[in-house]
Amino acid sequence: TTVYQMIAGLRRNLSFVSDRELLELVNSAFTEIAVDLSKRSEISISRLLNKLVFMICWLKRYCKELFGGYKKGKMGCFIFFGGCKSSLEADFLRLLARLPVDVLVLVPDMDDECVLEDKALYRINYKESLSLAEFPKNTATLGVGTVAYHAERELDEIMYKDTGLYRSQQYGTANVLILKTMYEEISILWKEEMRFRPNFSTDNGVVTLPVIFAKVCGVKNSNVTDYWIDIKNLFTADTVFYSAFPIIPEEAVRQLSNGMPPFLYNGKLKREEIKRSRIYKYSMLREEAQEHILDKLQLLLDEKIIRGTFQDGTEYGIMAIALNLDKVMMRLIQKFDFTKTNPKVVCVLTGEQIMSKEDTVYLSFLSLLGFDIAVFVPTGYNVLEKYYNNGKALFLEHQIGDYLYDLTVPDFRKIGSKKSEKKSWIKKLF
Repeated sequence: TTVYQMIAGLRRNLSFVSDRELLELVNSAFTEIAVDLSKRSEISISRLLNKLVFMICWLKRYCKELFGGYKKGKMGCFIFFGGCKSSLEADFLRLLARLPVDVLVLVPDMDDECVLEDKALYRINYKESLSLAEFPKNTATLGVGTVAYHAERELDEIMYKDTGLYRSQQYGTANVLILKTMYEEISILWKEEMRFRPNFSTDNGVVTLPVIFAKVCGVKNSNVTDYWIDIKNLFTADTVFYSAFPIIPEEAVRQLSNGMPPFLYNGKLKREEIKRSRIYKYSMLREEAQEHILDKLQLLLDEKIIRGTFQDGTEYGIMAIALNLDKVMMRLIQKFDFTKTNPKVVCVLTGEQIMSKEDTVYLSFLSLLGFDIAVFVPTGYNVLEKYYNNGKALFLEHQIGDYLYDLTVPDFRKIGSKKSEKKSWIKKLF
């Protein structure tokens, strides 16, 4: 019914300490800590009981190593690595510190929180910090930073935290936001870095990528020459161009999906099994890039963007496409820095062929990864819509002019990147 009755009852469980003199010290220290804890306003008798039971169990666990062959003046040593994360751990160390034991708490990383507080605690604080996941068994696993290294880390905190400046590959996680723009804005935003686009943000270590996914119908003013020049002006060093379809052969996807191991369970990817599989192609990519690919594959499945997902086996085709990107795309994803210029895809469909389900999956997946995509359809036909679920289409459609048919896609290497226009003598003068 009282704290003291509870303490007296629990002390009988300390009988595992064989030395009488040591047992008196243990009983005294245990009582002191228990009484001190009982004075805390936020702790109830039941919570106090739980804490004290934990302490007795831990004390019994380490008793042999700390007090085996105990003799007066002989001291054991208890080294606690990484700092106390809970009050339970801290109170146990306070108990040990009142026994014939040296207690050493090592917190090499100053960003680690240690909740241990005690009037007897002696703190030594150094200026430099060291990040260690575990206690090193030998120097081969120990990394020590130079003065320049630590200075660079401090500079990172000053320059790249909430300043609008970003170091290379600073972020590893990103979500996509499809921009709704006017057609004229596409050429303006196309070559802009992510950080300069509207709605770009970096919250809690996650980047919001404002990307373009546009279907452009018709030819402005029926001017075919300017039409091809406008498309050529979208080509960058990181642009992939398609004018022959399908991009992804249906038969190849069918073969890949038929041989696909069971990588799904209740609609969720078995990520570790995927990474361990012999068919996994992305193990050479940065770890962040691999996680980004798997994140967006899971998103494409979860949102059921493509018609037939989790209904007719379409999900296996989606996985087959997403896990078998070609070398060109893998390299673009590997180098993609979420704060800088993103990779691009430009498609031109001049005929009457509708884009296949496989190609729809392919472009949708690239869009979720952060690619800018522009699909030019001078005929205005519904070449993209067929395989999206209702309301799930990712692209924004732009109607820019008259529909023209039977156009032949030119060799863009032979087209100037800028429109040639006759300048008046006033423009030439100024």
